[in-house]
Amino acid sequence: MTRIRAKAWNGDTWDDPDEDTLYDLLSELNLVHRFLIVERTDSPDPGQHYVQVYLEDDHSCLVEYRDGGPHAHCQARIPAPYAMYGHDLAADVVKSWARDDDRWRTALPWSPLTV
Repeated sequence: MTRIRAKAWNGDTWDDPDEDTLYDLLSELNLVHRFLIVERTDSPDPGQHYVQVYLEDDHSCLVEYRDGGPHAHCQARIPAPYAMYGHDLAADVVKSWARDDDRWRTALPWSPLTV
């Protein structure tokens, strides 16, 4: 059974990608290919448990996670330039989230998204 699925900007998906694959997918983000979504497929609430990375026009990076429903939807920004140092931080967060080790929860200054 697939535990996580990564989905790239072009619709391609990877079931249970390893950490190297997640790192590589995040390395490919640019102003044309802007996002990567990694979701838990073993969740009792499909579509409600994910982390996503989006590259902004200014080369900063927006990272969001959802951990249940709208009440548990947060975001954090990684300053530009993504290609220089933001990529490694985003990759560490996504890999930690995929491992479910909770280190990602304190890696960034998360802010709740209001609904």
